[in-house]
Amino acid sequence: MIDENIDFCMTLDGSTGLFNKAVNDIYHSSYGAKTEAVEKFVRPLNLRQNFAQNKNIKVLDICYGIGYNTKAFLDEIINLKINSKIQIDILEHDRRLVLLSPFIRDNIKNDIISYILLSAISGYMDGEEAIFRIMTSPENKKFFKPSTRLFNKRFISYPYTYSPLYNKPAFLHNIYYHYVSKRSKNSLKYLKNGAFKIKPYFQDARKSILELSGGYDIVFLDAFTPVKLPTLWSLDFFVRLYELMKEKSMLVTYSNSAAVRHAMMTAGFCTGKLFDRRNRPCGTIACKSGELIEHKLDEYDLGLMQTNAGVYFRDKNLNSTAEEILSEWEERKCSLNLPSSSSFIKKYKKQKEESCSI
Repeated sequence: MIDENIDFCMTLDGSTGLFNKAVNDIYHSSYGAKTEAVEKFVRPLNLRQNFAQNKNIKVLDICYGIGYNTKAFLDEIINLKINSKIQIDILEHDRRLVLLSPFIRDNIKNDIISYILLSAISGYMDGEEAIFRIMTSPENKKFFKPSTRLFNKRFISYPYTYSPLYNKPAFLHNIYYHYVSKRSKNSLKYLKNGAFKIKPYFQDARKSILELSGGYDIVFLDAFTPVKLPTLWSLDFFVRLYELMKEKSMLVTYSNSAAVRHAMMTAGFCTGKLFDRRNRPCGTIACKSGELIEHKLDEYDLGLMQTNAGVYFRDKNLNSTAEEILSEWEERKCSLNLPSSSSFIKKYKKQKEESCSI
């Protein structure tokens, strides 16, 4: 447990997941936090084909959580031996999750990734001794990497010696030479070349995207489900993301929502569907250019947008509360008097059956 609202859990692929009691929603799929990141966020990017030739790749990770999308992305970059300079801006309101992320048992074999993250965020650990107490708690032991457990105990026992605040070089030296270098020799060139630059933003993502300069090649959008956190799924949010992204860029999300897809398209994006290795729908892709979309939305998807299910959220100034957004959304749905999604689906299936019988 992190606090009274967030619990750790073990997912089926052996990676640690989280459950948020306040929102009553999971951060990751129960079948595997790491697997979900690979299937829904990284594999659809087709990095070798779409981005390997870029000298610089700039990534925006919205709702970073404990970092699976960024970690899976970095793992793929290293495995494919892509030599681009990587800049990742991570947006996460809960500072503790970001600070815990390098230590999580994540089922990612390359420990250099944890070190890269730790190097980036260690300067933010001032006054965060509670983070290390969470990791050393007996009830949480199984959720963290064994390779970092000894270090965490040392931090608790000798905080002035190992604290990143008082001795950051020693802090990183200890992690690197004890837990990373022996297992990741083939990845050292990425560190030597300074290939990775990672910066966290600990505030409402809506405020962050107004401050960012843009030029993003890749955007991960991994917020809680739209009806539980409408603040990060509004038309106005997507309009701003469109402004921040390059012409040849990709936004990926796990959501299949007709309202989300409608908002994306209204904001100017070309939108398509994502499928996992078993050919099951697993999310949505949005691009400025349709040439990057392999599976475009079909007649059914577009028709669903014209029903009650396709009414998107509005957040004009990007500062409304979730309650205000949902209230306005409900009122607008009533005023539009659109057909229900169930009636559309029934009609669509009937038409398909009739066409097949001819």
